[in-house]
Amino acid sequence: MLNLIEVFDFAEKKHDGQLDDDGLSYFHAHCVHVAHIVKESGGTPVMIAAALLHDVLEDTDATFGEVAEKFGMEVANLVKELTHEGEKDHYGRYFPNLKSRDAIVIKMADRMSNLLRMDNWPEKRQAHYLKKSRFWKDGSDK
Repeated sequence: MLNLIEVFDFAEKKHDGQLDDDGLSYFHAHCVHVAHIVKESGGTPVMIAAALLHDVLEDTDATFGEVAEKFGMEVANLVKELTHEGEKDHYGRYFPNLKSRDAIVIKMADRMSNLLRMDNWPEKRQAHYLKKSRFWKDGSDK
């Protein structure tokens, strides 16, 4: 059975020492925030676990196999869907594995968390992130 306390502890240890742009614990300020958004939006325990773990494969020494062994293939596969892979496209990183509804919900929670926490980012980075967060075409970027 999936134990979210164990997921939390694992992810917290893996992100130990990482700080966000405000100098806060990256895990507590961002990963926990993403998991909270997912939980409050009706996410399942598997989705909440994947939200807590969504950056461990790209930002820590955690491996897919380690996540799968500790938390099961369903969680590991969902985290893999959320992991940056491949070359950057003209909007930044891309997500070739992002296909399931659950992964898209978590990715949107990730995006929301970043949008709410971007006040101390450099202006150019904010503008770039806002541009790649748009889901519509209004003709203003011609």
